[in-house]
Amino acid sequence: MNHRIYLAAALVTAAMALAGCVSAPAPESAVQPWKPPQRARTSLQSWQELRARCPNLTKPLKLAELADIALQNNPASRKAWNDARVAAAQAQQARGYFMPTVTAQGSVTRQKVNSSVDQLDQDYLGYGPGLQLNYLIFNFGGGREAAVEQALHTVYAANYTFNSTLQGILLAVQQAYFGLVSAQAGITAAQAQLTDAQTALEFAKLRRDHGVGRELDVLQAQALMDQAAFLLAGAEGAEQNARAALTQALGLPADVAVQVAAPAQTLPAAVDAAQLTPMIDAALARRPDIAALRARLQASTSAIKVAGAPNWPSLYLNGHALRDYNKVWTGQFVAENDWNYGAGLSLQWTLFDGLQTRNARRAAAAQAASVRSQLQQAELAASAAVWSGHQNYQTALKKCAASAALLNSAQAAYDLALDSYKAGLLNILNLLTAEAQLARARSQNIAARQEAFTALANLAFASGTLDRENLDAPRAERQP
Repeated sequence: MNHRIYLAAALVTAAMALAGCVSAPAPESAVQPWKPPQRARTSLQSWQELRARCPNLTKPLKLAELADIALQNNPASRKAWNDARVAAAQAQQARGYFMPTVTAQGSVTRQKVNSSVDQLDQDYLGYGPGLQLNYLIFNFGGGREAAVEQALHTVYAANYTFNSTLQGILLAVQQAYFGLVSAQAGITAAQAQLTDAQTALEFAKLRRDHGVGRELDVLQAQALMDQAAFLLAGAEGAEQNARAALTQALGLPADVAVQVAAPAQTLPAAVDAAQLTPMIDAALARRPDIAALRARLQASTSAIKVAGAPNWPSLYLNGHALRDYNKVWTGQFVAENDWNYGAGLSLQWTLFDGLQTRNARRAAAAQAASVRSQLQQAELAASAAVWSGHQNYQTALKKCAASAALLNSAQAAYDLALDSYKAGLLNILNLLTAEAQLARARSQNIAARQEAFTALANLAFASGTLDRENLDAPRAERQP
């Protein structure tokens, strides 16, 4: 008896120890940070994998080359790819509805019967393996075929979503690329402004030293040069932030050094407004996100049939094969070994299930209607995106042309003002004003070019024509 008590106490102690091993206490204070135990510390394996995937970036890369890196490294593409693989596996799982199910089974039975004094006691032992087969031959509601159809359209939706994700990655790379190129151009413009300010300061000092200028002119020129240095520091910081945005779009750590090549100097002309209607229609036929919603709608329509299938009878083929090994004691053991097998057809029809099937079908129909509304909403949004994308690109081209003309005019005005100031025909304020106008013209030209390239990328994305092949040679539209 004592050893049983000791055994029970040991089991209780072990259970309490195991419970303590899996405990997860909350923070002890509302103002002190939680100190994680050793087993709660997270692994750096994922981050180390990202580090290991860093490519060799020793030369300036074109936009298409950056896109290749992004498609290889950006986790969004792998996530969408794995989601598509999950849907494909589920479709294969749905095809299993057309296959029979075979179940292996085994049993052991021991039975004793204590008889009266007039009869012998019985001791029965039975055991043996067996196979059970069930096969759905036909469902009169078409649920099996509809389930496979639903799974297939779910795969199509996942694959279209994968394509849309790739286009989203390409768009993010383009936006980050043009942002970095513009930031680098901003540094060049800020350096040019600083050089102009230094030139003005040198001539202001020279005129003062020769007695034809004032100390106030020198101070004003110095202030403008200090402002140019301040703007240069801001431009350099913006360039570093733009570089971090590009590395994120590429799926690389932020401290990876990326060099980019300058984009093409020409922008394609915008399409004529009369071509917008076929352009919108082509975009709706081409965009993978719209196609994914259409596939989801087809899957939801098939789900209505799947939900209503239990209201119809189903015809099954059933079969079994068993091997029984029996021993019966009736004064002596008597072996009774035999085979048990059979096959047949069965018709199953649920006459009433508490209206579960009816309500499930109503829910599936409502879900399909919801997806249809979502599709129509997305189609309207896509048409608006193409329309506004065309208008934005057209406006950006006009601003780009106007900013280029403004830059030429401001440069000519500054050159003339500088020569006139050297000759003593203008004062320092005229020169500094021309210098400030030139700096603004440079900034506006840089911003206009970035806006134009970004608007072109957004238009290509909205029209569904954004792909790896046309990144370095963009077009404003493409026929389907």
